[in-house]
Amino acid sequence: MTMYVYGTSGEAAGFLFESFVYDLEGTPLGRLFGSRVHRLDGSYAGEWFHQMVVQRRSSPARAILATAPAAPPPIPRRAEPRRFVAEYALYPDAFHLLYAPPEAGDAPYAEAAE
Repeated sequence: MTMYVYGTSGEAAGFLFESFVYDLEGTPLGRLFGSRVHRLDGSYAGEWFHQMVVQRRSSPARAILATAPAAPPPIPRRAEPRRFVAEYALYPDAFHLLYAPPEAGDAPYAEAAE
């Protein structure tokens, strides 16, 4: 099942298919693991919150094993923006961190913190 991933401004930034996060062009960026979102190399990128990837660390996050995404899913049609709600901006948007290289100190073979 495909679900849109939104930015804190209400615009669609990507989509979630199975447990993988893609941008709107279908490029695989990361993986949802519990409430944590990791890049494909296993490094931590952010938290899943109200269909968004945000910077919300409740506890130190560790890297998970690197993974390759499954076969590319069909790209969904463009999503309508959702209306701005104050709760969406509680935490800084972190979707862009899925494009970033891993932070220094991220271990690619550590267990994920749950």
